[in-house]
Amino acid sequence: MRLSWLIIFLLLAVSAGALFTVALRKKIAIIKLGAPENRIENVRQRINIFIANILGHKKMINEPYGVVHLFLFWGFIFVAISDMPFILGGIFPDFQVPFLGTNPYFYFIKDVLAILVVAGLFVGLVRRWIIRPPQLYRTFEAALVVVLVLLVIITEWLSSGARYALQPNLAAFALDPAYNFVANVLFNKLSVGTLITISDTAWWCHVAILLTFLVYIPNSKHLHLLAAPFNGYFASLKPIGGQVNPLDVEDENLTEFGVGRIEGFTWKQMLDCYACGECGRCMDNCPASLSGKPLNPKELISRTLKHHLIEKGEVMLANNIRSTGEENGEELAKLAEKDPKAAEVLAKNLITDVVTEDVIWSCTTCMSCQVQCPVSNEHVNKIIDMRRHQVLMESSFAPELQTTFRNVENNYNPWGVSWNERADWAQGLDVKIMSEAENPEEVEYLFWVGCAGSLDARARKVSVAIATILKAAGINFAILGTEEKCCGDFLRRTGNEYLYQSLAGENIEALNRYKVKKIITACPHCLNTLRNEYPDFGGKYEVIHHTQLINQLLAQGKIQLRKDVPVESKRIVYHDSCYLGRYQQEYSAPRELFGKIPGVQLVEMDRNHDKSFCCGAGGGRMWMEEHLGERINNMRVEQALTKKPQAIGANCPYCITMLEDGVKDVMDAEEAVSVVDPAELVAKMI
Repeated sequence: MRLSWLIIFLLLAVSAGALFTVALRKKIAIIKLGAPENRIENVRQRINIFIANILGHKKMINEPYGVVHLFLFWGFIFVAISDMPFILGGIFPDFQVPFLGTNPYFYFIKDVLAILVVAGLFVGLVRRWIIRPPQLYRTFEAALVVVLVLLVIITEWLSSGARYALQPNLAAFALDPAYNFVANVLFNKLSVGTLITISDTAWWCHVAILLTFLVYIPNSKHLHLLAAPFNGYFASLKPIGGQVNPLDVEDENLTEFGVGRIEGFTWKQMLDCYACGECGRCMDNCPASLSGKPLNPKELISRTLKHHLIEKGEVMLANNIRSTGEENGEELAKLAEKDPKAAEVLAKNLITDVVTEDVIWSCTTCMSCQVQCPVSNEHVNKIIDMRRHQVLMESSFAPELQTTFRNVENNYNPWGVSWNERADWAQGLDVKIMSEAENPEEVEYLFWVGCAGSLDARARKVSVAIATILKAAGINFAILGTEEKCCGDFLRRTGNEYLYQSLAGENIEALNRYKVKKIITACPHCLNTLRNEYPDFGGKYEVIHHTQLINQLLAQGKIQLRKDVPVESKRIVYHDSCYLGRYQQEYSAPRELFGKIPGVQLVEMDRNHDKSFCCGAGGGRMWMEEHLGERINNMRVEQALTKKPQAIGANCPYCITMLEDGVKDVMDAEEAVSVVDPAELVAKMI
């Protein structure tokens, strides 16, 4: 035993461990300042998600360079495991860790992976500093971690390789490619004294670098190495479209709605900030970011909110302050006298001083950021929570939203059209209305028409087509007519939770009164609200999209398509709507439906399926002016036009409106392509 080595190592290890523990405990204490949230249910499901997304890198390996990170991840784990016999072997030369210290296959696998780690690091360097994609920042921290990991691996190779050169009979090292190369190629002519010096020096360098890395991790952006696995485990188990945080607007004990202070976020929302690895997948697919608007989801999570969280959290912990709400006014006033700088940090407004209003109102809630995120960060909830604060507490929002809110309050729809015109689209179609049905319980499907399908002239054409198809198939369906109100999707996502819950309650009361069980709708926004959000308020229904039902009717032979009817648009480029695609994970039904129409050639956009580009209407943006950056709908139309289509296929009334407006903006009237819902083509061919 090398007693002096042991003493020095223990001093260094204890010091590093203490610094690591102090930093980590402080980070944990900061997120414990957040609001409570239950994320411990369904352990088995959480373990499965953890295995898939964290251990298996399910999301990452579908991306370019994702496999490289998988090798980095597992390689570093094996390198870390091998450090136990390596470090103990330096202090106790004759000691062998059972299995690990004597198993040649372990060292072989470990160093094959370590070689892949080194190769992956060089690939990362080339990508970040030579290819230079915009989503990857070129910072000192990014370079430092690469250097530290390389040095950890290289110093271990040098020390163990020199040891193998000194003891060529070590069977445990016989299969190791790195040790053999170092011992038999680099060090084969060195003296015993030189080999001992190299082995000992490299061992101490390795220990010093490893302990430095240990202290560095919780104090840097690489905190995500520790936080990401936990964030993956605590991922939301709710459907993507049902993850908006609940808010009890009737709770008399609540003094603040939404989040206007960083400690108002839940602990999981705070953990997101730690877990972000700044891979940039969110910003690479964010329509707001790509169109030049101030919202950058990566910046929001990993820089803006994280910096403010740590800065404010440290001050709160140092002064034993749990909340900076009005109830602690006297305590904050005393702090201002004692420590003005600390008080200045606590006085920062989350919205305006930290996050600008333009940032939170740029989001279209398309959910691409969350779908792409490999560590289960939840960006959209944070934005909605901040919008809630602005709407419910500050009454600070775009004036056009004020008009839209008032329209809903007065006429139950965002257009402000009289509520008694809601069923006018169905005149002459002999469509049954629930209130007039002899036996409402015998109605198989309620056709939820939605505000657009009822009142917008363009969307009404799709409603008529669907009704025509359902009647031709002999489906027993009905509509609510004037009893149907706005589902509230855009209200919830623009922060007006109170009005949303009011409408939801009235709609659910009507649906339950008629004992509705199955609903069909052409609006993916209504679909998501009815299917994934109404159950929280007592409304549980089987809800499907019209393309899904029409597909079923064709497959069952209940409707037949006439081949002698010419197709108006033969080459159709397809646009995935966010609320049917990413929100419902439904990508095949609309494509299959277009594919069943004789003569249609369906073409894919470059951004399709879960990477589809938003039309720009979600999150209430349909009702707001677009003053910043490029118009998102125009960008999407331009993407479609690169495929030289005769028409653009869509499945959502908002998408159709936005795409048609985009076509008008970017094309000459004579050359303009049409925008079509598959139901419109099917209705003409039955």
